[in-house]
Amino acid sequence: MSETHDEKAPSEGMAGPTNNQDFGLVGKGAGFIPTGDANAMPEGGSQGKRDGRGRRFVVRTLVPLLVLAAILGGGYFWWSHLRPVQVTVNGTLQRVTVGTTIDQLKSDEGIQTAPGNYVSVSGNILAEGEGYPYSVIVNDKDMDYDEASAYKVSGGERISVGDGKDRMEPYTTETVNQPPRLLMDGNVGAINYISQWGATTVKDVLTGQESGEQADGTVYQQGQDCVITVKDVKPTGSQKLVALTFDDGPSRYTGQYLQILKDKGVKATFFCLGNEVDANPDGAKAIVDAGCQICSHSYDHPDLRTSDAQTVLDQLRSSFSSIEGATGVKTTAFRPPYGSFTQRTWLSTQGAATVAVRWDIDTEDWKQPGADQIVSNACADVHSGSIILMHDGGGNRDQDVEALPQIIDTLKSQGYTFVTIDELMASDSSIPKEVASGNYPMPADAVWPTELGDA
Repeated sequence: MSETHDEKAPSEGMAGPTNNQDFGLVGKGAGFIPTGDANAMPEGGSQGKRDGRGRRFVVRTLVPLLVLAAILGGGYFWWSHLRPVQVTVNGTLQRVTVGTTIDQLKSDEGIQTAPGNYVSVSGNILAEGEGYPYSVIVNDKDMDYDEASAYKVSGGERISVGDGKDRMEPYTTETVNQPPRLLMDGNVGAINYISQWGATTVKDVLTGQESGEQADGTVYQQGQDCVITVKDVKPTGSQKLVALTFDDGPSRYTGQYLQILKDKGVKATFFCLGNEVDANPDGAKAIVDAGCQICSHSYDHPDLRTSDAQTVLDQLRSSFSSIEGATGVKTTAFRPPYGSFTQRTWLSTQGAATVAVRWDIDTEDWKQPGADQIVSNACADVHSGSIILMHDGGGNRDQDVEALPQIIDTLKSQGYTFVTIDELMASDSSIPKEVASGNYPMPADAVWPTELGDA
C-alpha cells in the first residue's frame, strides 16, 4: 500500500532557508554550510588547529634565538666597552678599561702636563699657555693633538703622555721661486773664484694672519747661493812655487820677456788687454806658443769697480773673445784693472768670469824706480804661493826687461820654481780643478744671482 508523504514544514522556532537556498551536509555530525560559500569553515575546524601549531613553533624557535642574541650582544658590549686591558703609561704598567681615551687616562692616572704656547709662523710667542694641552706618543708614533685626543686604548700599547706642543697661528701659503744670492767666503786673498754656482729654491712661504710674519714652509726644490771664495794660494807639501805675471800687453816688450823666460827655462802668465790683442794678435799668439798662460785684463782698462753692470759684462766678454780669436785659447780667468773688484762687481759679471787674480808682491815697476829696486821689491817678501806683479805694456818697460833675469836667478837660488797661474792654483788642493784650469764656463743648469747676500 502506497503512501504519499508530503514534505513536512520546518518545526516552529527553526529558521528555514531563505531565497529558496538549499543546504547540504559536510562531514558526519558537521554543521550546515551554505553551498554558496564553500571556503567558510566552522569555528574550531581543522584550519584553527594548524594556526595554533604554527604559533607554538614560532615561539619555541624565536625565544632561544633572542636569548642567544642578547647574550652575544652583551658579550660584545663587554668586550668592546668594559673589558679590562693592560697598557704601559709613561713607563708604568697600568690596568684600564678598553676604549679609555687619553683625557680619561690622564685624569684616572693623575698625569699632569703643561700646555704649549700659541706662536707665530716664525716661532715667536703670541700667548703663553694657549697651545696644545699635552702631547702623546703611542708605540713610538708621535701623534698630533687631534689624533691623540680621539685615540682610544685597545690594550698592549706603550703610551707616553707629556707636555703640550706649541700651536701655530693661522696662516696663508704662497709657493715662490727664490733666486740665489751672491756670497763672499773670505775677505783677503790674491785669488777670487766661484766655488759654488747658484740654483733656484722652490718653496712655500707662510704668512701669519695675526702676526704678519713670514717663514719658510715646505721646500720642493732645494737651491743654493752662489759663493765667491777669496784666498791666497797655498801649495801642498813642501813645494816652493811662485808665479810671475805681466799686465797690459801684448806690447813691443812681449817678445823680449818671452826670450828671457825661454833662456831661463821658466814660464809666466800674461794678463792682456782686449784692445791690445786686437792690435797685436801675433804677440798674443806668441805668448801661447811659448807655453805661457794668457788671461784677460779687461778690454781697455777701466776701473770696473765704478763701472755699471753692462760695462763690466762687455769688458769681460769682449776681452775673452779677442783672446780666443787671436790664439784659439778659451779662458774665464782675468785680472781686474788696478786690482779693483768688489762683491757688487762680481754680481755684474753674470758668470762670464770664474776666477779673478790679484797679487801679493807688487814690484812697483810702474814707478820706474830702477832695475835694482824692482828686483828688491820682487824678491823681498816672496813665499810659496806668491804672485808677482810686473807690466808688459802701458809705458816704458826697459827697467823690467833688465830686472827680470835677476829676479829669476835670485828666486831660483832660494829654491823656487816658476809656474803659471793655472799651475799655481792646481798646486792647492782646496781649489777645484775646474777653476784651476783657467776655463770654467757657467754650467747650463746654474742660475746667476740677482742680489747680494751678507759679505
